[in-house]
Amino acid sequence: MSVQTGSSLNQKFELRSYAVYFDIVDSLAAEELLDCLDRATPVFKQVFNFQEDPAGSFFIMKNEADMEQATGAPVKTGESIRIDYQSNSIFLLVGKLDASIGEVASRELGHMFFNNRVNEKELALRQWRTPSWLREGFALQAAYKIRTDSREWLQSGWGKLQDAQKSGQLIKPGIMVKDTHLIPDPARRQIALFQSFYMVRLLLGIYCDSFFTKYSTLMGALEDMEAETCFRQVTSFDFDKFFTLFSDWVQKTNAWSAME
Repeated sequence: MSVQTGSSLNQKFELRSYAVYFDIVDSLAAEELLDCLDRATPVFKQVFNFQEDPAGSFFIMKNEADMEQATGAPVKTGESIRIDYQSNSIFLLVGKLDASIGEVASRELGHMFFNNRVNEKELALRQWRTPSWLREGFALQAAYKIRTDSREWLQSGWGKLQDAQKSGQLIKPGIMVKDTHLIPDPARRQIALFQSFYMVRLLLGIYCDSFFTKYSTLMGALEDMEAETCFRQVTSFDFDKFFTLFSDWVQKTNAWSAME
């Protein structure tokens, strides 16, 4: 992707190691974005084991034409986000996002950190070397934590997972290899996102920051290594055995303990 700062973005805010470029009419959106990133930064540093504040540049685009001019590629139908991993840049069509701009920015920055550290690559359409539940789970850690209704949101999600566990409806890892957003049923798709978030919460609870450090080091150094092989080396679990452990955790743990 060829990144060019659009001439229509004549304003710039900076905070920590973040920069936001925008048109003056989007000033409130830019302020909200930076406030959310400020609150998300401690989570990023903990989850991804950053020693310094991580960096990222955001471009709040007014329309598809500006997005195309800035990135050098036509905007696809339904596309509202574009990431350039080499320059740590994220482009947002603010009027078409599926959540608040701060939540979306935190989620996509999490994706960028994960992919860059793991040296991630796309094996097929919407299918990466690392399965979606693991990638998405890391990306959602900060995004869900900085929501204004975070505790209520996460408590609700845990309740949905416990209901699914009782009825044998938790989603097995093999189904969440491809992008979880491809799941057609909206209710099941949201279950998949909550499940991804909490499966990574369990990983972090057991291994703290050592899991991502070891996983990203191995995956980054060995480009042909399969994700499950790497996961097994780090945790001693394959994906199915970890899913069994997760299902048991969901059954026996209350929401407040799971959220911490």
